[in-house]
Amino acid sequence: VAEPVAPAATVASAAASFGDGEGAPVQLADIARDEFQEATLTWQFQNLLGAIRLFLKSAQKGYEVGEYCFRFGQYHELAPSDIKQAMRWYTRGARLNHKGSTTMLGKLHLALGAKDEASRVLRRTAAPSSFGGELGDSLAQWFLAELNFQSGQLREAVRWWKRSAENGDVDAMMRLFHVFNAGAAGIPREETRGKHWLLSAAAHGHQEALSQISWDGPEENLTKVERRWRDEMQRLGWL
Repeated sequence: VAEPVAPAATVASAAASFGDGEGAPVQLADIARDEFQEATLTWQFQNLLGAIRLFLKSAQKGYEVGEYCFRFGQYHELAPSDIKQAMRWYTRGARLNHKGSTTMLGKLHLALGAKDEASRVLRRTAAPSSFGGELGDSLAQWFLAELNFQSGQLREAVRWWKRSAENGDVDAMMRLFHVFNAGAAGIPREETRGKHWLLSAAAHGHQEALSQISWDGPEENLTKVERRWRDEMQRLGWL
């Protein structure tokens, strides 16, 4: 698959138009958007090379170039993986401030043991009000928590797990449940906080969390908060 080239006319300045065969003008931006939407659907149907070719076509028109880099990075992570190429493409996407590319680049640095570089890259999308979003990217926050956990900095790990959990990451919720339920150096045991995150993970459909919760006791033994969580799980079909 070819690399994107500098487009002769970007979407932002797509004054050029083409006829659709019936005299109606078709803007480059419209063509690029349609190609991108088709690429996304093609990717969902697991025709990855076909999707990448379509992402390339839209990128060559200046449309979502960072997403093209991200998808090519993902492709190179698949077996048989080529991590060097994956990092190359994620790096290109990160230069364009593409959220997914930046987070995946940080993940690879972490996996390769380059913790300082992983921390630097991941913070770009993990921080709230960054190009990772108003709340930050939950996946980057998860990886930062894991990085700190591996480095023995549990309090900092908890801080990032909490941000990730509040951002909807169910694995971070379970991490917090285990930490608060057992306690650790610098982290007091707080069973109430631990149960909150267990119930939250269960309400999001986490199977381990659901397996650890029983509602078999008498109704009067449930607290008002527990009843609300149970009702929410029933509403969502988890119970």
